[in-house]
Amino acid sequence: MSTSPAIVTYYFVGLEGSANGQWWIDSIGKTLDEGISFHRVGSRQLAGLLIAAWESDDLKPHVGDVDAAAVPYGFRRAIGNKGGVGLRIRVFDRRICFVNNHFAAHQENVSRRNADFDHIYRTMTFNKPHGSTASATSVQLHKAVSANENQADEGRPELAEADMVVFLGDFNYRLNGITYDEARDMVSQRSFDWLRERDQLRAEMKAGNVFQGMREGPIKFPPTYKFQRHQLGLSGYDSGEKKRIPAWCDRILYRDSRSVSIAECSLECPVVAAITAYEACMDVIDSDHKPVRCTFSVDIARVDELIRRQEFGKIIESNKKVCSLLRELHFVPDTIVSTNNIILENQEDVILQITNNSETSKAAFEILCEGQSIRKQDGTKSELLLRASFGFPLWLEVQPSIGLIEPGETMEVAVHHEDFFTQEEFVDGVQQNWSCEATRDLEVVLSVNVTGSSSTEAVTHRITVRHCCPVPSAPPPVNPHSITESPSDAESGSKNNQLNHLLRSDFAKFGSSEVHDLCGVRKRSL
Repeated sequence: MSTSPAIVTYYFVGLEGSANGQWWIDSIGKTLDEGISFHRVGSRQLAGLLIAAWESDDLKPHVGDVDAAAVPYGFRRAIGNKGGVGLRIRVFDRRICFVNNHFAAHQENVSRRNADFDHIYRTMTFNKPHGSTASATSVQLHKAVSANENQADEGRPELAEADMVVFLGDFNYRLNGITYDEARDMVSQRSFDWLRERDQLRAEMKAGNVFQGMREGPIKFPPTYKFQRHQLGLSGYDSGEKKRIPAWCDRILYRDSRSVSIAECSLECPVVAAITAYEACMDVIDSDHKPVRCTFSVDIARVDELIRRQEFGKIIESNKKVCSLLRELHFVPDTIVSTNNIILENQEDVILQITNNSETSKAAFEILCEGQSIRKQDGTKSELLLRASFGFPLWLEVQPSIGLIEPGETMEVAVHHEDFFTQEEFVDGVQQNWSCEATRDLEVVLSVNVTGSSSTEAVTHRITVRHCCPVPSAPPPVNPHSITESPSDAESGSKNNQLNHLLRSDFAKFGSSEVHDLCGVRKRSL
């Protein structure tokens, strides 16, 4: 394929084995100056079948999502001596499939050859679904949508969903109603049109039995089968005991996006191909077939995203209603907070005021805790530990933490230090002793996120809340009466005290990491 500077090369390999296939790939790559002028994008081998593709250097940014597939249909449709191998390639966001085939042999097996095509066309499934990443330039490719039902037709063959399909290979169709000598005589006279009237493939395509909707270029070269190896010219046709009648077994057919033969390339008809050369390589003498090559000129319609965005911007700018809606989506009412630093020293509430300065728009707010740190005895702070979705710490209460502020109004938010009692707690996964932590100042960073009633953007105010711990008091004196208590009374009193502590902690706000630790304490206490 080449219209843009690109070449895709496919070969049928006459011998089985991956080593033989790799030799062909290496030889073709060397001829194409692979790695400099061309780059191989993919290949697939099935026994004696090989398909490989190369892209030119300047087309490389526009090629991707290369997938391979294989369908064996030899003996009981399981052996790879007959079958098909395919590549699906995205070029400028359009899917192009190439399939190399080897159909059933022998003069009389016309129906079998038709069935071989039908089988591979319906069952070939590529390794990855549309849009799977296969290269750095891959993009999402969606399945075709039914115009009537507006949903993907899951029963449709994958090859039917491609924008262009090329079938090539040894189709093995022969000539009907002609003897060996007559065929040789017509070939020597270059009466190819007369021979074409007896071509099995042409007759089957006219009857709609095979390659439905596909096209082939005019054949102006001699039949490509069967030749004696290492003999030049038309005298090399098989002259052995079987004297197989010459035939055009090796063919290349294609389908593009056109529903009719004459159509211009457009977004509705995105891929239009034209054959610029269709010929046989008659100088090749290493096989009993003559290779056939075909050059396509392919027009691909695509959307230039840069121009598309520019045109879209012009449309938006010219539409006052759309511009107004966009302004609303970006508008965030002007708000102010009464302070950026709050210090909690006792049980009294500290009021944080959030004022909506807008006279026409409501302001929505949400208060979140970004993280917590501990102020050490030397005055430095520990690293801020993010709380993610764990909410406020147990010692802090913020009410309300979410709300809607009317135009020109002020919302008062109470920030309160909440007492909680546990014998031990986990602070961000690290077990701590409460009496040690109680002597340290705790600090959190709150974010007040403000949006408009219908806006998609937000403005954030950050507020630091610090809890200053009181100076620890002396331990309470020992109650002399407790000495005279019986062991059972002392044990009962200890359990009651622990139970009281747990009951009070049950009122703490859930949604933080400490909640799980309280459950653990309860199990130990009981």
